[in-house]
Amino acid sequence: MTAKERVRIRIESRSGSETTVQKARGDLYRKGNHTYIRYEEEPNELGRTVTLIKLEDNQIRIVRQGDVQAEQTFLPGEKRIGFYQTPQGRLELEIETHELTSEAVHGIGITRWSYDLYASGTHAGTYRIKLLIQEE
Repeated sequence: MTAKERVRIRIESRSGSETTVQKARGDLYRKGNHTYIRYEEEPNELGRTVTLIKLEDNQIRIVRQGDVQAEQTFLPGEKRIGFYQTPQGRLELEIETHELTSEAVHGIGITRWSYDLYASGTHAGTYRIKLLIQEE
């Protein structure tokens, strides 16, 4: 694994008329053809959580560890099973990814994807995500 780089992270999530923006600072690592971005989320009522985003060719995997644990995989044209777990319980997720485009070079830049989310078999929304990674 190569040396880590400090990066600024901006995640914009849209569902219907709602938009949420999350900003963080983290570390970017490269290993082979994969890029890893690791950051600590802002502490909130659910506690502390560290997120790892793995960027691959045409696939994104997000793993959250800490007081909230979750795993989601985004692969265009496919449905993938994931989960979201808090101290209150575990929710099974199904993610149907529609598109994934990246203008990022070695993780630096913009990656976008859209998906339908199902929680315990019920449609929970259609989401459009924009991930912006900038060198610090």
